[in-house]
Amino acid sequence: MLRATSIALCVSLFPLSAYAETVGEAAVSIVDSFESIFGVTEGKRRNHTKGFCFAAEFIPADPAIRGYTTSPIFKQTSPVIGRLSHSGGNNAAPDHKPGNYGLAIRIDSEVDANIISGNTLDFFPVSTPQAFAGLMRARAESKEAEDAFAVQNAEFKAFKAHHSKRDKTLRPFEGSTYNSINSFYLIDDEGNRTAVRWSFVPDREQKIVLEPAPDFFFDNMQANLDADEIVWDLIATIAEPGDLVENAAVPWTGDRKRIRAAKLKVLSISADHGGACDTINFDPSVLGEGLEPSEDPLLQARTISYAISAGKRLSERQNPAVPEE
Repeated sequence: MLRATSIALCVSLFPLSAYAETVGEAAVSIVDSFESIFGVTEGKRRNHTKGFCFAAEFIPADPAIRGYTTSPIFKQTSPVIGRLSHSGGNNAAPDHKPGNYGLAIRIDSEVDANIISGNTLDFFPVSTPQAFAGLMRARAESKEAEDAFAVQNAEFKAFKAHHSKRDKTLRPFEGSTYNSINSFYLIDDEGNRTAVRWSFVPDREQKIVLEPAPDFFFDNMQANLDADEIVWDLIATIAEPGDLVENAAVPWTGDRKRIRAAKLKVLSISADHGGACDTINFDPSVLGEGLEPSEDPLLQARTISYAISAGKRLSERQNPAVPEE
């Protein structure tokens, strides 16, 4: 938490370079657009608004990952605070309709904290903060504006074509696969960097066991947890020569090296408001020894936009008029 807070303070206290100012302006615009599209639920996150917390263990698996990184999280079991959520800013997102979801965790080793997150998309709609800001402004304006953006932006056009063909079967949070989308670096004991993308993959089928309803995901996950273990395998996909490490709009496809780096085993779930995950800023650039964010500019924008969102929601909670959940 201390490192995440420090990053947010650095964003606000120090002047940004000309390039970073462009990223910063895009990040501000992205947050504004989320508020325009979904409205504001005061005291809540601007994106991934509806969700709940969980406690877990991060358990190292294949020791091959230690050949790429010195991170202590792959050497011994570490406690985890996590959050599962709907993508977007709708605090009433319906659980009984297929959608996109997010998973974010903070892994607390004995020496540092590491945040890893993912969502159920296969890759990102566009490759730059400026393009994403443009897309969100178009969405905030109208469906016609978004369609016009797609005509002009080849990345978004390819994204829509790919994801329109995906299976639309309703799955619960615990039965979904989550991808990091952005790339990161594993750092070994000689300082060598290896690019990686993460995926959280359920280690067994997790079914819908309750009657689907607008707000049944929490109870469904509790029922599955009461009946059996809920575990995701953390799969590290290692970059191949020529992979576009800094472009989240390009998927890494084909046959490549994948390592089952760890298991994420859920211990309990709890409500979002007042829960252990409630005040955590799940910025995926907050990483400890042996791990680094890539130079992907979207990661820079995420750091800024997450800090803006966190500042807004936490300050709103100082207002007595903001209702308790």
